[in-house]
Amino acid sequence: MSILGEIGVLFARQWIAGTNASDALRVAKEINFGGKGVILNYLGENFTDKGQIEKSVKIYLELLGQIKKQKIGASVSVKPSQLGIMVGDDEFYRNYLKIVAYAKKLGLIVWVDAEEYEYIERTQKIALLVLKRYKNTGVAIQTRLRRSMGDAEGIAKAGGMIRLVKGAYAEPAEKAYVRPDEITGNYEKIMERLFAIGARLMVATHDDYLIYKAVSLEKKYRRRVMFGMLKGIRGRLADRLSNSGEEVQIYLPFGEEWFAYSLRRLKEEGHAMLLVRSIFQQ
Repeated sequence: MSILGEIGVLFARQWIAGTNASDALRVAKEINFGGKGVILNYLGENFTDKGQIEKSVKIYLELLGQIKKQKIGASVSVKPSQLGIMVGDDEFYRNYLKIVAYAKKLGLIVWVDAEEYEYIERTQKIALLVLKRYKNTGVAIQTRLRRSMGDAEGIAKAGGMIRLVKGAYAEPAEKAYVRPDEITGNYEKIMERLFAIGARLMVATHDDYLIYKAVSLEKKYRRRVMFGMLKGIRGRLADRLSNSGEEVQIYLPFGEEWFAYSLRRLKEEGHAMLLVRSIFQQ
């Protein structure tokens, strides 16, 4: 195993709830007790096997049921490629709609995670179709992508929510900003635009500058947004935001695919150092 792999194993518990739904619900309750909400995500991507896809749908439906039954402050976040987008748009639409419809019945929210560029256009189109029927859903928008301003405005105008993230997937320069300052600058520009048009927004970042910019924009526009962070990262900052009256949501992944997820996070710009610092701050 590589050094990066060994680090992934060592730190996985810091940002993964466990391997099953029971683990995730237990940790979610602990996070709720600390005054913060939770976004639950079942790990796994790029499914083409119908059995895997059906398993994912079943897990999300059961999660939603348990969230309601146990009165947990949580939503779920699905990935297009675990709900069948690689099989076809109709497969993804059918499964996504089923989950959102059930969540609506329970008074809960469903997010759609960001994935590779090849899925963005199709995900955007299908999310807009679902939003014609239900408004209890939102999409993660990656500010590293050059197209993201238009995508964010489209979801906002359709009445959907936006979870604004820098992005975890490396893309070519013609499709994405590469330099950290460009990604941050695009984040700031999109964020201010979403404040201005009154979008339902989650500022999902660990970047101090962007967080404090969001707080200043709350005062400027006299409206509140949500803040999103990963489990195990910047815990003290999350506590400060929550204690000051901000709504904070902790992204909480679980499942057997924890290793691949951990490696991808460790490869992200700055996340390895953030994780190390967070461990010693807990």
